[in-house]
Amino acid sequence: FFLTGMADAGPSISALSAGPNNCALEEAITLEMDFTTPRELPAGSWRVRFVADTAGSCKLVELGSTDAQRYPEGPGKMRFHRDSLDVMHLQRAILCNVGLMTATLLDGDDEVLEVPMVVHVTPDSAGKLFRSIYNPLE
Repeated sequence: FFLTGMADAGPSISALSAGPNNCALEEAITLEMDFTTPRELPAGSWRVRFVADTAGSCKLVELGSTDAQRYPEGPGKMRFHRDSLDVMHLQRAILCNVGLMTATLLDGDDEVLEVPMVVHVTPDSAGKLFRSIYNPLE
């Protein structure tokens, strides 16, 4: 995990679930995390992005964010859902690679924590793209 913006020990993630997994690339996505923050975050929210990166190109797709809320010091939970992973507008050669889905904890505009999840996209024998999301806690 990458800590940015906090001089103290920083937040930590204790549980993470991203799914469904091993499914069509464009299917719905749900991301849930349990986390602990060492200080109150008065305007806490999570921003979720998909990043497809190749040697010659980097494409960033904003998937959305959670509503801002007060996260008190201590344990917290987040849930993000999107009805489809809308990245099919990217070139197939860029998608058929290893990308990242990132969930970034914000306090207002300040980045507090970034959680990267590797997303492997592969075609099946008919050419349909499937995704596998790797949990960084496993």
